[in-house]
Amino acid sequence: MMKACVIAYSFYELDQRVRRYAEALAARGDSVDVLTLKGERQGDTDVIDGVHVYRIQKRDHNEKGMMDYFLRISKFFLKGSYLLVKNHFKRRYDVIHINSVPDYLVFMGLIPKIFGSKIILDIHDLMPEFFSQKFNKGMESFYIKILLFLEYISVKFADHNIIANDIWREKMILRDHLDPGKCTTLLNYPDMAYYEKVVRQGINGTINIVYPGTISHHHGIDIAIQAIPFIKKNGVKVKLRIYGKNTKNRYNDHLQSLMKELDVADDVEFLEPVHREELYRIYSRSDIGIVPKRDGVFSGEAFSTKIYDFMASGLPVVASRTKIDEYYFDDSMISFFEPGNYEEMAKRVVDVYADQKKAGEMVDKCKRYIDDNTWMKKKSMYTTVVDRLNRVGSREEPSMIRS
Repeated sequence: MMKACVIAYSFYELDQRVRRYAEALAARGDSVDVLTLKGERQGDTDVIDGVHVYRIQKRDHNEKGMMDYFLRISKFFLKGSYLLVKNHFKRRYDVIHINSVPDYLVFMGLIPKIFGSKIILDIHDLMPEFFSQKFNKGMESFYIKILLFLEYISVKFADHNIIANDIWREKMILRDHLDPGKCTTLLNYPDMAYYEKVVRQGINGTINIVYPGTISHHHGIDIAIQAIPFIKKNGVKVKLRIYGKNTKNRYNDHLQSLMKELDVADDVEFLEPVHREELYRIYSRSDIGIVPKRDGVFSGEAFSTKIYDFMASGLPVVASRTKIDEYYFDDSMISFFEPGNYEEMAKRVVDVYADQKKAGEMVDKCKRYIDDNTWMKKKSMYTTVVDRLNRVGSREEPSMIRS
């Protein structure tokens, strides 16, 4: 039996990617611990589907700036490192899988690595691009250069790197001089076990639009709100439901003011994030899934897992046309609009809703695509990386595995 620890600066119950990793190992009999964040009314420890969860720190999504963000992560780093070392000398982890952001969390595994543990660094997002766009810093700025250096030493420290999409993998190979044999592209594939329980419902005269995920400027929630009056000009009713952490900050204040200004407050509903099983049932009561993100140095290359979820649920997708989405999909699968163009977004929503035949063709093609890109079919890529790292006495390196 292998012993593994998975670390993520996220809420385990809501982080589908991290849960799939941990549950895939636990399901085959491995011992799996997870170090993660603590939500409201949650205990410090729990056992979920055979995974031992340690919640080591609370987090509020109200950082006032880059330094505030890093201070909170640094606290997680210190508390998590202590618990990891403490548990390691009790359990002797074979593999420690550390999820970014940030990349430098990988150094939480320093002492266990000295004593023989193998380290996986999982790059969910590229930190330099993420902070460049989040805090409006140029890629040549002092802070971003520090992040580029941290990325370089982090991927070199890890025994293997998992990278969230092919565009980023190729970028990191070039700028970090990363050995292609030590990095694997592994997208956040959908787990069809949950979608198969969903039964799609009929249209009821209102366009029910759903957006689950982060509420921020670069995710373009304001663009979706500005599209609503143009949707209603076509004489149809519309309801936009947004499932995400609605914290008190300037952007959310802007959204509230925008809804009042456009007189669409009754057409938009903000709801708390829900567990994946409930989210998939919500999709069955929706007509269109949207990804209205802005283009940018980060968001233009960040793969949106929502698209996979929508496709797996049989939900037509309206999304902004970005580099990453055109890399994997085409116009026969997604109804694209130019990033930031809310009038065009409104037109795409109305067209998809009105032309059920075309929408059905899009859904059918997406389902065929998803059939070949499910977690069930792809999780062996992950377990292969883990097993090769864990192979005692072998000189074989985990080979390059592509999606």
